Amino acid sequence: MTSLGSTGARPNGLHAQLVDALGTRIAHGDLPVGEVISPEQIGAEYEVSRPVVREALRTLEVLGMVRARHKVGTTVQPQARWALLNPQVIAWRADGPDADVQLKELMALREAVEPAAAKIAARHGGADLTGDLHEHLAGMRDAYEQRNRVAFVAADTRFHHTMLEGAANAVFSQLVQTLIATLHARYSDRRQLFTSDTAASLDRHESVIQAIAATDPEAAEAAALSLVRATRVEVLDEDPALER
Repeated sequence: MTSLGSTGARPNGLHAQLVDALGTRIAHGDLPVGEVISPEQIGAEYEVSRPVVREALRTLEVLGMVRARHKVGTTVQPQARWALLNPQVIAWRADGPDADVQLKELMALREAVEPAAAKIAARHGGADLTGDLHEHLAGMRDAYEQRNRVAFVAADTRFHHTMLEGAANAVFSQLVQTLIATLHARYSDRRQLFTSDTAASLDRHESVIQAIAATDPEAAEAAALSLVRATRVEVLDEDPALER
């Protein structure tokens, strides 16, 4: 019998906690593809009512992680059917066996999206945008000096969120939470946060701001691309140029 209070589940509420617990187990392979999930067994294991289990499984079905079929039951689905850009799914996989594979894939997404967002933002960024970016970067620098992991991640998240929103692009806006989840996957406890490259990374963030402030789209695009690629080299120990 597993109490939800002892699972370390992140969200509040029995439904959300059960979704988190089951999603984590699926992402980690503890509930393998093809396994039939018994609502009765789940209810007994987590000490929750049948309606709570039913709603949790419906949520996971929307995420593509399980599928309910008549006379078959609810079965765990292959990863290819999961909503892989959903922030919850990203978080579950970030602590799982394919965390490195996911991070490599998500870094490729960042490389495609963030330079384009910076380029657009530079066309109409304005003083408000660059002021906000400078504020977030200052927070990153302070956190780095104090080696404050939580504050650094929060400030970096705000920086990238602000830059993406600064593009004022509806499609990019829908990817904001996915890309923020990507940052948190990069900052997983499994990975070292402050490295010998952190100071240089902060300067690369500054270069992005300067290009946006100068309303230079090409320079902003190049600066953002340099930032993402350097992060990829640092985190994944691979050079994206070798893939071209």
